[in-house]
Amino acid sequence: MHRCLRVTEILEAIFYFVFNHKGRRFNSHLLPDLIPSPETQDRRSIFRLALTCRAFRDLALDILYSNLRNFWPLILSCRPSQSRHTPELSRPLILASRIQILSQLCQDNTAYPSLRACAKKKSPLFPILRSIAWRDCSLTCIPVLKLLLPTVEILSLDLSSSFRKAIIPILPTSAPRLKALELKGSLFMTDKNPSEIESLLMNYPDGLAELSLTCHWYDVPSTVLNVIAPWPSLRSLTLKLGLESIPTAPLRIPKPFAALTHLHISSDDTLDLFISFLRTFRILNFDSSNTTSLNLKTIQFIAEGCSPANTWSQLLTSLTHTNAKLEHIMLTEKSSYEHHPHSSFDFRLLLAHQSLTRLNTLVLSPGRTSSITLTDADILTLARTCPHLHIFDLGLRNTPVSLYALNILVRRCRELRQVSLCVDGRVDALGDGENEGEVGLQPNARLITLEVGNSPVAYVGPLRSSPELKESIPRFLHAMAPRLKSVTDGLRSHGTHVVAANEVNCGSVIIRISIEVTTHMGLKPLSNATTTKIIPCMNVSH
Repeated sequence: MHRCLRVTEILEAIFYFVFNHKGRRFNSHLLPDLIPSPETQDRRSIFRLALTCRAFRDLALDILYSNLRNFWPLILSCRPSQSRHTPELSRPLILASRIQILSQLCQDNTAYPSLRACAKKKSPLFPILRSIAWRDCSLTCIPVLKLLLPTVEILSLDLSSSFRKAIIPILPTSAPRLKALELKGSLFMTDKNPSEIESLLMNYPDGLAELSLTCHWYDVPSTVLNVIAPWPSLRSLTLKLGLESIPTAPLRIPKPFAALTHLHISSDDTLDLFISFLRTFRILNFDSSNTTSLNLKTIQFIAEGCSPANTWSQLLTSLTHTNAKLEHIMLTEKSSYEHHPHSSFDFRLLLAHQSLTRLNTLVLSPGRTSSITLTDADILTLARTCPHLHIFDLGLRNTPVSLYALNILVRRCRELRQVSLCVDGRVDALGDGENEGEVGLQPNARLITLEVGNSPVAYVGPLRSSPELKESIPRFLHAMAPRLKSVTDGLRSHGTHVVAANEVNCGSVIIRISIEVTTHMGLKPLSNATTTKIIPCMNVSH
């Protein structure tokens, strides 16, 4: 075995990379969970590493048992052993000493008595347990849960009405080390009388570092926000916003949410409510004469309603008035109903921000009543301003940009993995050689997903032969991003009629091109040109 693999720190880094290699799929339409789902872990590969050799075994098993999805590994270890040297009750305790994250997804009346029998009075059952995602709302689980809480710093609970009334009063004393809290399910909170949630939060005068309050039926009232706004160490806030969330009285807190770094909001309303929230709690400054200096890095808002273009312009302008070095901007509207006349706003409003060099994620996805005015110049400015961009998604609501601009963006932003925007590709504009802006730019080796919407690709001037058309587009995509796995046109195609379809294999990407004779989503057909469209879905040959 190589000498480097005998270094514990190196081996641990490799094993954790394998364990978490699946990662969490990015979805701007969902609020993040405080504790990642166990489905994002590659437990099978870690188990195989543990069976490889003795040098790997202990460290691999430590990582494997550091994150459990249920209590079954502990219960199975309670079975009688052939070894006479290991008492039956000591084996589950040995495994319990490795657990750092526990996800209990359902009721388990078989495991609870065994755990209570193994518990010691003077020492915690799980000495290094730091995170719990608890989804069992039965009252029978509370004695076991109390055994787990003394060392917990991150807690996620799914509450029912009876379980909430039983567990909330004992949390401050049972979980003295708590730093992050996520509450889902039945969060009945009123603005008239202090609720259990509000009383719980008042028991943490120094505040928490992370707080998530989400429920599909109830919004967080302003009384709860007034409790957590003065917290000096609150870095991450996730909540469901409603009309009752905005205080009616003037805010008397000197610096609300002073340490806030990550803000994740969902609402059944529109962007106007989000702007009211930002203005009321002075998270963003809407006065161009003053700038704010914040720690804010992430802004995510998911709206069920549609907003007019002037609301989007107002919000983008407010982002330019802050000195915060934003890393993630995700603004999404999920509604497909058309309540307002169609209007558009300029993408260049966002480019006026003083510092976007750290921007990692940019998602602007307005509803069907709004569109984004985007030019090639905007794309080129974005490529120079945001070199570390990973995800760029305009919800296919932008005016189409050229293939040349797409090529510059993908090549300059070398960390770009996912792109979604409309492209108006004039293939003749690609030319046979490199353009001036492409000199010295290498292909993007990380881009794997490209969504171009209803983007016609056409020749200008005399139409060349069909085989040449089929070859040029895959060749261009493969030269731009050799590891590209999929190119899709989205699921919003309307008013098209497919005349013929063929498949072309170029490099590692198989692309299907259809020749079309109708207009895409209001786009005017190019003169004397037959349009084509890239349609799903591509496969990787290696």
